[in-house]
Amino acid sequence: MHAEGPALVTSEPLDHAIVRRRLANGTGLVGLPLVYLPVVGSTNDVAGEMARTGASHGTTVVADAQTAGRGRRGKAPWQSPPGGSIAMSVILRVPSVAPERLGRIAIAVAVAVGDAIGSATGLRTAVKWPNDIVTVSSGVDGTVRKVGGILIEPALGHDPDGTPVMRHAVVGIGINANVPVSRFGAMGQASLAPASLLSELGGPVSREDLIVEVLRGLDQVGAMCSDAGWIETRQRYEARLAWRGRAVVLGFPVEGSNADRPPVSGELVGIDGSGALVIRHQSGALHGFHDGEVRVRIADLEP
Repeated sequence: MHAEGPALVTSEPLDHAIVRRRLANGTGLVGLPLVYLPVVGSTNDVAGEMARTGASHGTTVVADAQTAGRGRRGKAPWQSPPGGSIAMSVILRVPSVAPERLGRIAIAVAVAVGDAIGSATGLRTAVKWPNDIVTVSSGVDGTVRKVGGILIEPALGHDPDGTPVMRHAVVGIGINANVPVSRFGAMGQASLAPASLLSELGGPVSREDLIVEVLRGLDQVGAMCSDAGWIETRQRYEARLAWRGRAVVLGFPVEGSNADRPPVSGELVGIDGSGALVIRHQSGALHGFHDGEVRVRIADLEP
């Protein structure tokens, strides 16, 4: 990790006109129309309301500052200070993805965002299952630091014949771009240690370039989730998967049916065809999990 430079970074407003021009010159369907808001509570809330009232596939909401973002299960509010972060939500209408394959969307989006960060900045990132974008230290503790997060909120329904369908999915993406890590202490960003592109690269990045790359990547999500594209998508995800091959502990939220569910220990193998996390137990049996929080298990430190 490099020094992040001055504690104060110039907070220049996002130049959304540049983003629009670059997307208009392309052939993709994701990113336009683009709605820009200087400040918003949650881009997912805005995009969700637009989706419910008929907004088209690819419609995107981008904010220069977000004050009430949220993570999975509503945990750990995700705040995006003005001039330094990326807060965006995209409406995807992908009828080819059946409700039972919603997990594939999370996997495909994580791959697309990781690739976009690499293309725009040169930084190689990993993913903490299911879709936290992280940097990974080379130390024995396997420490990961969160540089971005993804929140997918689907709207499910039924066709006239009763067949379950996904009407749309709102894909929220937050990336710590030009934010000094020192600011996260007061922001209560998340349980994971925070990182930013600024702290990792030692200098600011173009938020406009990164947004364009992310949107171009999201244009491929439908193909990435299809049977023809899934094998490659899964391989690309597993190549980025933090702690793969390591002993891990999978804990579960203390709520509902999980209230008394004990954590699961084993080797993190990868993901299955639905996007579930696959863990090999001590017995050698493989089990898939669709929920939970994974952390690395250090044999010398864990009971």
